Amino acid sequence: MNQMIKCIVWDLDDTIWEGTLRENADNIILRPGIEQVLVELDQRGILHSIASRNRLDQVVSKLEEFGIAQYFVSLQCHFSSKAISLRQIAMELNIGLEALAFVDNDSFERFEMNYYYPQVLTFDAQYYLELPKSPSLQVRDVTEESANRRHYMLARQQRKAAERGFQGSREQFLKECQMVLQIQQADPGDYPRIVELSHRTNQMNSLLERIDRPFVESFCQLKQHMIYVARLKDRFGDHGLIGTCFVALEGNAMKIRLFCISCRIEGRGVAAAFLYTVLKRLVLKWPQMREMHCLLARKERNLPARLLLEMLGFHKLEEQENKEYIKYQLNLPLADRTFDWLEIGE
Repeated sequence: MNQMIKCIVWDLDDTIWEGTLRENADNIILRPGIEQVLVELDQRGILHSIASRNRLDQVVSKLEEFGIAQYFVSLQCHFSSKAISLRQIAMELNIGLEALAFVDNDSFERFEMNYYYPQVLTFDAQYYLELPKSPSLQVRDVTEESANRRHYMLARQQRKAAERGFQGSREQFLKECQMVLQIQQADPGDYPRIVELSHRTNQMNSLLERIDRPFVESFCQLKQHMIYVARLKDRFGDHGLIGTCFVALEGNAMKIRLFCISCRIEGRGVAAAFLYTVLKRLVLKWPQMREMHCLLARKERNLPARLLLEMLGFHKLEEQENKEYIKYQLNLPLADRTFDWLEIGE
């Protein structure tokens, strides 16, 4: 299976444009067709960033002059190694290095990148027009969230900047964000985004499984099987469908078959509010239930999902023979929890 690329990091000189910014800024020109490549990949939900050995103010000025500045996030423009830039971009976007691709005209820069980060896919800039055909840059369905991913990321960065400048407590800041979390059962219009979430999320993906639409459709057709979805809005914008949870009722137990929550909303208590609210609604509807179970992939990269379950009161069952998965259990009734910093609705 091809690795999924979430962000392409571009060099600038003789890559995005022809010429060298520091030497001949007035005479550089965009490479033919580069804007169309940026737009096409942006519409698929693939982010663009920059790692360039140029001054940031000059870069931004030239990008604005060419009318393409809006397509880039988390610019890294300085005179240090581009490998350092990629790690910083991954950190700012909260994605793994394996989800980045790097485009540069210089074979030395590409070699250095793969020397330090072999998981990063590199492309020779001379083949930039072929990028939209790359298997790693294909998407199954272009959802509303895909088409707006850049805007979601910019809103996330605005929130981060506002948080850095806020003088009050963490909870006060979250209240100032005016978050509204809408939780409801999924309908067929949500299925493409549910599938996309399973493919794009790792940190908050309980099984790290990549499902398809037939699986979602067949799950919903089974008796006492439900899929819940969460949408989030705040003062910085509409973040779209950011979470899903697959639940099955078996005997006196409820079982979470899969949950996936976007990494874009980390650090706000939204993931805990989503799962807790789903569980609370299920318990109110089926009060005879005594236990909640969840199977979790035993992988380091979904550690945040493990911590989320434990925070909600789940505990690991003893004597587990399965080396790939961890079984968690939560005894009912649920302990009361409040999430005063956000509004939760249907």
